[in-house]
This record gives sequence, structure tokens and C-alpha cells, in this order.
Amino acid sequence: MLIIFLLITVFSTFAFSSENFSDHESYCEDHKERACLALLTQQAASVPQYSKDWYKLVSYKLDYFYDKREFRKIETMVLPLLKVKNKPTVFEMQLNYYYSKALAFFGEREKAKHYAHLAIAKLEKIYHVFEDPMRMVELANMEYVFGDKEKAYQLLLLAENKFGERGDPIFQLELNTNKGHVFFTWQNYERAAKFYKIALDWIKDTGHDAKTVIAFSNFARINQLMEKHDTALEYFKKTELLLLKQDNPKLLAIILLRTAEVYKEKNDLSRVLEYLNRVNYLHLSEGYYPIYHRLANKVRKKV
Repeated sequence: MLIIFLLITVFSTFAFSSENFSDHESYCEDHKERACLALLTQQAASVPQYSKDWYKLVSYKLDYFYDKREFRKIETMVLPLLKVKNKPTVFEMQLNYYYSKALAFFGEREKAKHYAHLAIAKLEKIYHVFEDPMRMVELANMEYVFGDKEKAYQLLLLAENKFGERGDPIFQLELNTNKGHVFFTWQNYERAAKFYKIALDWIKDTGHDAKTVIAFSNFARINQLMEKHDTALEYFKKTELLLLKQDNPKLLAIILLRTAEVYKEKNDLSRVLEYLNRVNYLHLSEGYYPIYHRLANKVRKKV
């Protein structure tokens, strides 16, 4: 599940994930004959409740909903699970993590911070026991989102110094994306773009489409913010093509809206209208409504 956000989101501190704790994408890739959610639901029902396999499958299901931005479904799943006694430490940390993200999405920032800090505390214990490179990056990301950004960057540098020579594309994706996030927050967009491009180059030919979507989106968005419109369009359209192969209508709506924004900056109002007409308004969260209406009003005035 790890903890990479998309810069295409409205709130710069609201993180979206690639996967590491519970990678439903890889699991479902091994069972291509079944729809992923149906597979996970059936498999979870077929093993003893609270067994090791059950926790793993429930984690995959949470990860699936997280990738699809189904935060109400996450909330519905997580609340009863938080009451379960003697949960595995990693699973308990995941519940706190996912719930913090859902709460942040719902605008309950203080409550989100509470659960994020619970996740950070659990993650620190796990890291000190195992000193796993991915756990170090996960801890850095949690610090980035809800804690100390300077501490987050130092953890990322430590992870790079200790494990940077590993040829693991997912580790390199997570490491460099999170470094990009820190520089994005510090408004050093050139450095952020550098790390987002490194992350993209590591993951783009691996077949991990959900992760590649994140990498394309981040690189597109940072180029949009730097007013490099042609590059932004190129990578938003690459993202769109991948999303059309996936069942992720909410993220697709955001990508189409961001593409329309770029065309507005290029003063190509016919393309703005084209992309706005493709946005399913029902799939946008409230934070995007002002952007949509601003673009719609701009086009309307020119018609």
C-alpha cells in the first residue's frame, strides 16, 4: 500500500498510495481470471476469520478500495476492525493509516492526525525491529504527511544511503517519489520534477500499471505547475490511456479536469470544452468543484 500521493489532488498534504504493505495489484495479477474485488471477497470468506491469511486478504481489500478512492467503504471496513482484539501489529498500523487517510479526505484533519500518529508509532516499532528499507520510506512518508518534513527527508536520505543500490523498481519508485514530495512542499519544483522523473523511469516498464499511473500523474502535475504545458499534456494523456484500461473513474475524472486546466493555460478553449465534456461530475469530490465551474464559466463566456 505504500504511501505515495498524487500531486493532481487538491490538497497537497493528502497522500495517495502505491502499494507495499498489502499489494492487491500483484495478488490479483496472479489470478487474472477473476475480477479483483470479487476474488478478494471470496477468498477472505473461504479462510478462517482472524487467521494470517484472512488478515492478508482483508489488507488487500483495503488496498483495493484505497486505490479506487472509495473512502466510505474504507471507513465501513475499518471501524469494526479497530475493535478486534490482538490484531497483528502491521495490520493495526494499516487500519490506523487507512482511517487517517479517509478522515483527511472527509476534512476531519485533527482526527486524521490522531490516527496517523498511532500509525507512525507502530511503524517506528516495526522499523526498529526489522530495519526494512520499505518500512523506512513508509515512516518517512507518514512524517511527511502528518509530522516533520525535515525529519522525513533525513529518513529518505538514510534509506537511500543504506539501500539505494538495490535494483528494486518499487523501492526506487517509493524513495524518489517521496523525495519529490518533500521538494514539492518546499516549492522547489525543479528538484521535485527531477525525483518524480527518476521514479517514473524506474517503474514505467514494469507492468505495474497502478504504480505507473501515480508516477505519470505526479510528473504531469509538477510540469503543469512549472508551466511546461506540452510536457504536462503528454504525461496527463499517458495517465489517461492507462486509466482507461482500469476501473478507476474517480481518478480519471481528475486527470481529465487537470488536462482541461492545461488547455486553458494554452488558451485552447475548444480543447477545454472537449475535456470538460468528458469529466463525469459525479466522480469529482467537492474540492474539485471550484476548478470545474471556473473552467466551465471561462468556456461559456467565449461561446
